[in-house]
Amino acid sequence: MGRKRVCALQRNQVDSDRKDIRKALSYFQVARNFEGLKEAANTAFIVQSLLEVRADQALSLPHEKVHKLVKTLETRFKQSNLSAASKLLWLSYRQPYIVYDNRAVTALRDEFGHRFEERDYSAYSRVWREEYVIFEASIRSAVEQLPKGRMFMRACPLSDQELVCRGKETWFLERVFDIFLWEIGGVTNGSDTTE
Repeated sequence: MGRKRVCALQRNQVDSDRKDIRKALSYFQVARNFEGLKEAANTAFIVQSLLEVRADQALSLPHEKVHKLVKTLETRFKQSNLSAASKLLWLSYRQPYIVYDNRAVTALRDEFGHRFEERDYSAYSRVWREEYVIFEASIRSAVEQLPKGRMFMRACPLSDQELVCRGKETWFLERVFDIFLWEIGGVTNGSDTTE
């Protein structure tokens, strides 16, 4: 997802965010959960809901904000969108949010033996962080090698130095772990879809 789009979601611009919200939900493969997403009123509702949850000072913990956004979106779209809510808040803040994804849930359960209530974002985040700590050093080591693998990557506008700096950012390392879990969860559940 482009840095420009991410930055737009981090600001409070309702009109320009409508298009960005649709693209963000498509990128994270959760747009299908929002019937009528192309309608301006529905997109505006998502943007407004996100902005209200972000601004709610009574909600101080990530799981509180995620839960509130899930419940708010459910009033309009009549289904729980935990994955989408976590992804929208992650795009807004990055840290301390963890992206909730069913394939990551599958990986954490089937490959790493964790047991937790499937739609419990707080428990999921705790387990996710436990596993991340185990893999963090390996992820850091792999990310340091990114400039050497440039010929195997999509076009990347960052210089080698910028790429190395980006690779040291916690949100980037955590996202690498997200994708790792996503891939493992896809193999475990037989899916061959790519992100």
